[in-house]
Amino acid sequence: MPPRPLRRNFIVNLLYPTVRIAVAFVTIPVYLRHVGEARYGIISIVWVLLGLFGFLDLGLSRAVTNALAKLRDAPQQHRARVLLTTLGLNLGIGLIGGAVLYISGGLLLRHFISVPTALSAEVSGSLPWIACLLPLTLVSAAGAGALESRELFLLVNLIQIVAMTLAQVAPMLVAVFVSPSLRVVIPTAVAAQAFGAITVLVFVVRLEGPFSLRGMDWGEARKLLGYGGWMFATNVVNPALASADQFIIGSVMGVASVAHYAVPMNLVLRSGAIPAAVGRTFFPRMSSLSGGAAFTLGARALSTMAYGFAAVCAPAIVLSPIFFRYWISADFARVSAPVAQILFPGMWMAGLSLVGFTLLQSQGRADLTGKLSMIEFLPFMGLLWVLTVTFGIVGAAGAWTLRCTADALAIFWASGMRRRDLLPLLPPAVLLVATLIVARFFLGSNVVVDLLVAALTAAAAIALSLIFSEDWRAFMRSLVNRARLFAASFTAKAFRPGG
Repeated sequence: MPPRPLRRNFIVNLLYPTVRIAVAFVTIPVYLRHVGEARYGIISIVWVLLGLFGFLDLGLSRAVTNALAKLRDAPQQHRARVLLTTLGLNLGIGLIGGAVLYISGGLLLRHFISVPTALSAEVSGSLPWIACLLPLTLVSAAGAGALESRELFLLVNLIQIVAMTLAQVAPMLVAVFVSPSLRVVIPTAVAAQAFGAITVLVFVVRLEGPFSLRGMDWGEARKLLGYGGWMFATNVVNPALASADQFIIGSVMGVASVAHYAVPMNLVLRSGAIPAAVGRTFFPRMSSLSGGAAFTLGARALSTMAYGFAAVCAPAIVLSPIFFRYWISADFARVSAPVAQILFPGMWMAGLSLVGFTLLQSQGRADLTGKLSMIEFLPFMGLLWVLTVTFGIVGAAGAWTLRCTADALAIFWASGMRRRDLLPLLPPAVLLVATLIVARFFLGSNVVVDLLVAALTAAAAIALSLIFSEDWRAFMRSLVNRARLFAASFTAKAFRPGG
């Protein structure tokens, strides 16, 4: 089967994150209203814990996508051997990791995070269910990796949409109509995750089977673990880097402040759906290409996404206060909107770094991403602690954005990007910095003016893309040509005799 068009795959890969944003938009206010800020802060930390323990995947879900993409036309028995080995490893590791999560997660939530006394019993009762999430997550990730190696992105997105919607809506309904207790809400989320994992495995068996337990191959396991070894380091450090802010805020300021930070952070991370879709789309394709061809594809993706993502982040910086004011409340917006505004430039940089990250890992250089993550860890933790203690949650947001900027520059260097490859990034970067300054110091008092400025920043990003990016100019020409063809076809039908 010939590879599917990258543009189509990219659009498909936006389905799940787009629906996820829409579901979060509806459910988060309901959660805050019915479970309270303290419980929602605990739920946020639970998802952070699960992400942290995702390092036990050992890079295998990424490794299986890479391996199977290279084996696209290999015999079924060879593909099945690689996949079954990965699933077996992830299941075994997930069960052991779940036990570790149960013990260490309990100690963390009881002794490090400032949990209200009234909620301690609920946290303890939820821990076994939290531990069950880990093996489900690891097995589901390996199965999804196998489907993505075939570029079956539509199928994977549809499964993820159904499972995610259940995991968000079902606990919300339980909180509203049964009980807001974590002992009820979290098990409901676990059941939804189990449904998603089982669905993925059913399709994997149908597409990649039949399997035999004797197909487990320790030689394949060593190859997969060899690739995933540095992915393991990346998967240990990156979640810690990405979520340390919430733990430090919880320690310094309490779990209620975690909610004021976690809500804008989660929404900003949702905007990362665009670069995540790019990385998800390009990884199997880059894995199947040689180094030079993969680099050329990556450089074009970097320039194209810089302008497209700026057209999202710049207006979002301006509109954050309005959004939070009408979505939740004016009091919440006053505390949380500045956090979102400072996070968006960091999210833009993180999105761009994902292109270099994908390029390196597709060419088997996961060691470089792992080394960079480890180098960043201690300086970031020190900066994060100082800025959080000094400036509160706004300081934590500033530390996160500075870390994303430094990480992106390091990734560009490691992936072989040169000055000529990075110069096209300068215009949208200047636009974002200017927008942040204007929004923080000159806007926020007049909704009409804010909406007008947001529209102007989006138009500016589009104009810059047409001036500085050949790929964007080609894309716009293709849209114009399609529009002309459609108009000509419509006109011909409308004026055809008897039409």
